[in-house]
Amino acid sequence: MISVRYILFVCLHCVTYTLLNCLSVKDQMYENIIANNPCFLRLNGTNQFGCTSARFGNVGTLHLVSNSTDLEWLFNKGKADPYTVALTPKMFNREVLQNIELSTKVNGIMLLMNGTEQEVINNDNLQNNGFSPEDTCPNRYSDVNSCPIKPWNPYGTDILLKSWSFPIFVVYDQNTIKSIINCFKNYNLPLNNQNDQSLCALELKSHMYAAVDSKTCLRRTMMSYQNIRPIKFCDPLGDKNVYWSLKELRPNTPNQSIAIVAARLDATSMFQDLAPGALSTATSIVTLMTTANLISEMLSYKDASNFSRNVMFILFNGEAYDYIGSSRVVYDMLDGNFPNDLIKLNKSHIGMFVELSQIHYDKEVVFYRSMKHNASDDVKNFINTINKSLSDDGFFVTESKSTSIPPSSLHSFLKLDPKFPGIILTGFKDQFKNKYYHSILDNAENIQYNNSTISKTIASISTSLSYSLYKFITNSNYNGLKQANSSYVSKLLDCYVKSMNCEVFQSLTSPLHLPDSPPNYYISIDMITNTLTSLSRLLFASFGSKIINKVQNEEKCLNYRTKQGFVPIWLRGNYNACYSTTSNVTDAVSPAFIIPDYDLSSSEYSTWTESVWHEVQIRMFLRQSLKLQIIIFVLGILVFLFSFIIVKKMNDQSGFYFNNQEVNSVTNF
Repeated sequence: MISVRYILFVCLHCVTYTLLNCLSVKDQMYENIIANNPCFLRLNGTNQFGCTSARFGNVGTLHLVSNSTDLEWLFNKGKADPYTVALTPKMFNREVLQNIELSTKVNGIMLLMNGTEQEVINNDNLQNNGFSPEDTCPNRYSDVNSCPIKPWNPYGTDILLKSWSFPIFVVYDQNTIKSIINCFKNYNLPLNNQNDQSLCALELKSHMYAAVDSKTCLRRTMMSYQNIRPIKFCDPLGDKNVYWSLKELRPNTPNQSIAIVAARLDATSMFQDLAPGALSTATSIVTLMTTANLISEMLSYKDASNFSRNVMFILFNGEAYDYIGSSRVVYDMLDGNFPNDLIKLNKSHIGMFVELSQIHYDKEVVFYRSMKHNASDDVKNFINTINKSLSDDGFFVTESKSTSIPPSSLHSFLKLDPKFPGIILTGFKDQFKNKYYHSILDNAENIQYNNSTISKTIASISTSLSYSLYKFITNSNYNGLKQANSSYVSKLLDCYVKSMNCEVFQSLTSPLHLPDSPPNYYISIDMITNTLTSLSRLLFASFGSKIINKVQNEEKCLNYRTKQGFVPIWLRGNYNACYSTTSNVTDAVSPAFIIPDYDLSSSEYSTWTESVWHEVQIRMFLRQSLKLQIIIFVLGILVFLFSFIIVKKMNDQSGFYFNNQEVNSVTNF
């Protein structure tokens, strides 16, 4: 009887100790990897693109691939599959990824950005090879013309527009990269002896809920609303377009009286929260903002009111995804709802449309327009004016004779009217100069941010553009001395390239805390307004707006009724007052998601959605050798049999022990 009690006590003690210490055991088994930027799943009306893991993650033996020899060993000699492959940027291309997928030996991929940005570029020769995951002709199915023989994006690999069967993460943290490399060297080498040793392995978890295409995942979401606990599988992409006009927009606007200056407000990349878009997007935004600021100083509201013409600046959102923002503006124009149902602007009111695209630090400007029709007088005058101004400043200015138009918002308007008076002002001829278009490397270094050349180039273009707009409005040349200031341009570049917690944005928002990180230009989902979108609207509102002295607090400001064409806005920071401004927003959500019973397989409008996901995690651990796994399995069976024998014996003798207890109890009583 004593021995049975002792055995029960020991078993209970062991179980209790194990339960109390299971968390620490888990922590000792796994090392969490700092990597919060997975490749995620996006869908359109016909396909899905991106990456996803299995429901509970993908596990694989770590293998470091820095050249083709490492890859060949994996395919031909690797026996410890499935593997998780750690790639250098040089090896992160379409050919390698396709070969990895065809091999069926790989369960996940990590892209290691080992070193500084410039070290990565130099070590992997990316300066010559380029690093763009985009299509060679971005938005090719939404353009009015076909892809030219010399594609716009010669460095495009198209890996952004493919569905991969394994999760992909990018790792930036240098200590984490060292841990991964050390784990591989310490446990996975030599390669020819992997079956006889414990191996370093990784678990990658980034399961996406959506699948197939936008139509399917939206239908599943709607069906789940019938349940007690509905599940969302995906969300439409969307945000806001931001606009500002020199003076208020009014109903009954005269035809061809508005010049629109446009740029895109978004970019994209393969990885979550990593869409730096410096040359793809930011330089054009800064040029547009600098021009808007300068024209507001050249022509005050009072002076501008003396002329019938007006200029409108607009930032389109979602242009990387089949022109979401610009196509919505065109749709709203046709519906009599742009920018609202009172003003009702349409294409006949637009005398000229100028789009800024990929403004480069080189002093080169190229104009593109539809060559199928003659340019309007306003367009001709604009090109001649800005051509003379920039040429005098040492720029090389040309007008492309190509029949194709590069990827741009202008395509949305040309679909509406092939004779639309639009031109594109770019920094490239025939093909992108940007070797990192829509990639994680399109950052400050890509525009030579630390060199003053880019600031001076943007300042010169903004000055010439403002002079041309001044002539459009007043029908006369500008004779003043005002010019764009390169130091102001540098401050704006700080905000749109380096960190949103910058001097200009702080002057509009203080004491609010802004993220001390570069902007993420990804459009996100339609229920969220990006921080950069809101900040851009505030920046527009600081141009030429009139203070409302009678309003002393933010709550009253929001409820204040301004005259038609203006809206009240409270500027914090250095302003700390209520202003009447023309700065406002319109929806940048594709018409496909507001038109009843729209066929999502149609290519007329953008149908992009983003998958919902739950958990993102990478864990590193030691995967036991095959021999040790067999030993543990056999020991487990032996322990089970031993436990079974003890329990059987205790069960057989239980009647004897418990009967004795009952007899003793009766006797003692």
